[in-house]
Amino acid sequence: MPDDYKKLGLGGLTSLVTNIKVSRWGNEVLLELVYDPTEKRIPYSLVFQNCQKIQWEVLHGEDATDIEADLIGIHLGEEGDRKAAVIHTDIFEISLLYGKMKIYKDRVDEYYQHHTTEMKVKATAQPL
Repeated sequence: MPDDYKKLGLGGLTSLVTNIKVSRWGNEVLLELVYDPTEKRIPYSLVFQNCQKIQWEVLHGEDATDIEADLIGIHLGEEGDRKAAVIHTDIFEISLLYGKMKIYKDRVDEYYQHHTTEMKVKATAQPL
């Protein structure tokens, strides 16, 4: 699988995944990342819209408490639900069959505040 990291137009340094937000019942997935994590830590985000299928695999559960995941590889796939995008990190791999993908540089919070709503689910204990 070819790596599409250069297509993001960031440069030659590495990135870290800092958060993933799923909204609209999985129809939209926002990945928050930082470019050049050892120096400038420039935030950017990848937004996958009109998702039809999401596959998620935790590769190393013992690292699940880490606050950032090393981006190892990315394949952007094809829009219009033709080919899935695959994001591979040192902790997890996620595959998304999507309609549209956008990249937002330096505007992670701005996009999220205007385009998604957070959903809170309250767990209640039920007697058996």
